Amino acid sequence: MSEDGEHAPDALLLGGRYRLIERIGTGATGTGTVWRALDESTRRYVAVKRPLPPGDPEDEEHRRTAHRLHREARTAARVDHPAAVRIHDVVLEGGLPWIVMEFVLGESLHAVLERGPLPAPEAARIGLAVLGALRAAHAVGIVHRDVKPANVLLESGTDRVVVTDFGTGHVHGLDSPADTPFVAPERRTEPGAGPASDLWSLGALLRAATKDEPDEHSAALGPLLARLLAPEPAERPEAEEVTAVLGAIAEDAGKSRPVLTATPTTP
Repeated sequence: MSEDGEHAPDALLLGGRYRLIERIGTGATGTGTVWRALDESTRRYVAVKRPLPPGDPEDEEHRRTAHRLHREARTAARVDHPAAVRIHDVVLEGGLPWIVMEFVLGESLHAVLERGPLPAPEAARIGLAVLGALRAAHAVGIVHRDVKPANVLLESGTDRVVVTDFGTGHVHGLDSPADTPFVAPERRTEPGAGPASDLWSLGALLRAATKDEPDEHSAALGPLLARLLAPEPAERPEAEEVTAVLGAIAEDAGKSRPVLTATPTTP
């Protein structure tokens, strides 16, 4: 992350339209880098993600991975939900699919939680939005695979929650599922795990958000988390039930919502 803020070489113009300005994020191994760019057609800032497939660009595996990422990014652009990051374009440059997304001004949930846990109603409000985005993704055949606080943004000055990296941040063979507390147990042995694995990750996210923060709503949230974190996918509740429980708890979220600062952050 020490390289964030690096200026783009020669102000690269991507696809004849998106002028890269500076690097603003570097993901884990194999996920790529994110740049702030100017869309010269609309004169608006966008975030552009450059994936980093493994191997040499001339290798067949590299080309297959790039092709799969391009296909998944195109599919991710179909996810239509207010809490899902908007993908504006996918541009092929240098044999790689550069993913053009909305530029979100705000703060990641990870950064918020570094200051302390959230009250259960506010965590439920965020979880409800995340779940809505996940359900929209599942409806078009996308399993997120990387639901975690760092991939959830809280837009500054609004109530909007934004989930990033739908199908665009995962490179097979480079992940270490056992090393993260937000990856479902079955994903450690089944790379093709389904939507239930995203629900487990949602449960882990909510657990992290409310850790050591007892309040009058914990009695309702605790049993839900226990079921979401069940080791077997079939033992987890359906998304509709999770929506109902989180919705009931989130009704009081406005009374305890934290004040966010306008820190530039992108997917």
